[in-house]
Amino acid sequence: MLLAAAVGSTRAHTHIHNIVVEGKPQESGKCIRPYMDGFFLPVRGVGGSNVLCRAMSDDGGSTESCPVKAGSTIALEYHLDMNHASQPIDPGHKGPCIAWLSPLAANGKGDVWVKIGEKGYDPATKRWCIDDLNASNGMMNVTIPADIADGEYLLRGEIIALHQAHIPDMVEFYANCVHIKVYGGGSNQLPPGVAIPGVYKKDDPGILFNIYNGYRNYPIPGPPVYTPPRKDSGSGGGSSRADDPTPTGEVVVVIDPTPTDSGGKSSGKSNNKSNNKSSSNGKG
Repeated sequence: MLLAAAVGSTRAHTHIHNIVVEGKPQESGKCIRPYMDGFFLPVRGVGGSNVLCRAMSDDGGSTESCPVKAGSTIALEYHLDMNHASQPIDPGHKGPCIAWLSPLAANGKGDVWVKIGEKGYDPATKRWCIDDLNASNGMMNVTIPADIADGEYLLRGEIIALHQAHIPDMVEFYANCVHIKVYGGGSNQLPPGVAIPGVYKKDDPGILFNIYNGYRNYPIPGPPVYTPPRKDSGSGGGSSRADDPTPTGEVVVVIDPTPTDSGGKSSGKSNNKSNNKSSSNGKG
């Protein structure tokens, strides 16, 4: 009984194994902030240690920044372990996928995180983002806003697993951070954002949620998705949910887990050193 439970628990874990930039797979671990020990383990609770990036250090060390053209799509490839053939995540771990962006210079500290994409539950198809993620071999495609200024940014991919979220402080977060260097962009600076941790409260409707009790909709937690400012609104960005009946601007950034031409393959050996210890604590 205990062995079966342990096996089921192991299957639940995931991490960003590598990224695909403009259709080109990068080496495993390249431009990803170095993983903490137990890299595939979740962080439980909204204020859990290492909920930001599940990283080995809180400054990224010497992590390289991958060039990404503004307006292009970067694919975050999720897998349970370091094997590309592994399952992205346990299909029972229903929940949303969210993408965040902040200036790299801020190192993730303070009210700097802007949501640039999200995908939750579709009541028409009764599918969660996790279902699409598994169907696409772990590919989460995120579009970088075309209007933002050139520079280095921290891109945070986040999966929120709700299989135990009906129990306070048992929601699970799977987040990793990618260093990117945006080029070919516009002149807009990211607007003031939110702090991570801090953006979620333990009793938010999308955090304390029962997937076993019957539901028609799911409220994705956090702020609305960023939208470029209107041409007549001056500098600074706005935000709006894709389903907002009165959006502040065109929603041009979404998460759409669709397989890329790479077929989920990447080349080279891992540059991200980590091991398989059973710990979900760390820095950064």
